[in-house]
Amino acid sequence: MVKVEKKIRVHKNGKDVEAVALFDTGSRRSYLSKEFAEKVGYESYKEPKKVPLAVKGKFANVIGRTAVFLEVEGYILPEEEIVGVIEDLAVDVIIGLNIMESYGIYIENNEIKFKCIPPTSMII
Repeated sequence: MVKVEKKIRVHKNGKDVEAVALFDTGSRRSYLSKEFAEKVGYESYKEPKKVPLAVKGKFANVIGRTAVFLEVEGYILPEEEIVGVIEDLAVDVIIGLNIMESYGIYIENNEIKFKCIPPTSMII
């Protein structure tokens, strides 16, 4: 599992907000913190959904979702991404494997790299 913290930009409905993102190869999905999601807007779930954490017996509450465009290292990723919203997340954004693998994002020497520039999504 590799983790790198970087600043990114999140775009939604004409808003463009800077965020601290944790690129985490140990996370299968991507999430926004509730506090950050309130800045760009999100849809709340009627009931929170629990997702397991990497700590035995610990869970996080996914309380909603939103669709956003992400800007990483100056490149706006070409597709709108659906991300969950989690209560008490330690950073603004977690970028998980669902996004990293889709756009060929990888971590090398604590830097974010792309297999292809500009980043593109691929249908395999």
